[in-house]
Amino acid sequence: SCSSLTSITIGNGVTSIGDDAFYDCRSLASITIPDGVTSIRENAFYACSSLTSITISDSVTSIGGRAFGYCTSLKSITIPDGVTSIGGQAFRDCTDLSNITIPNSVTSIGRGAFESCSSLTSITIGNGVTSIGDDAFYDCRSLASITIPDSVTSIGERAFYECTSLTAVTFLGDVPKAVYPVFTQPTLTIYRKPEAKGWGDTWGGRPVKLISEKP
Repeated sequence: SCSSLTSITIGNGVTSIGDDAFYDCRSLASITIPDGVTSIRENAFYACSSLTSITISDSVTSIGGRAFGYCTSLKSITIPDGVTSIGGQAFRDCTDLSNITIPNSVTSIGRGAFESCSSLTSITIGNGVTSIGDDAFYDCRSLASITIPDSVTSIGERAFYECTSLTAVTFLGDVPKAVYPVFTQPTLTIYRKPEAKGWGDTWGGRPVKLISEKP
């Protein structure tokens, strides 16, 4: 809550940014996480509402819960290839964020990780992700389509709930385990590969078609 703090230089000897470290530093506009930092802990930059850009070094392996939650001015972020986990609500209510790429190193997307990112139009999920948590993309209302890689084996409850613009979800693998409801929008169509296993005519109450049938 250093509300007038506009600039921070983090030295190269820092290895971890702790819980609540820069919580509610609402005047901070940009930050560079240097090489050597391996973890960004819970709430580290929570409610830094003027933060527009973040540079995260390749040494970071974990992003904690709510680490960048309510960074409402954040327009872009690159998650480096070394990150293996994205904590719950890590980017919740980053309402200016328009696209995100989750690298292949990430194995799990935490609960509500991108919840209410209302400007998010593009999401690329890496081939290492095996689980998508409850509410992971809840209320991403600008998202029109998404592709789920064949590495994903489980999808949590309400993972794409209230994604009111979502019309197409493409699955590249076998049918995942899921906790229903996953979707809320009635006009959604699911597309799958012809060789994928476990699919029926519907999934989660939505029609399932072959990828070749996509308009």
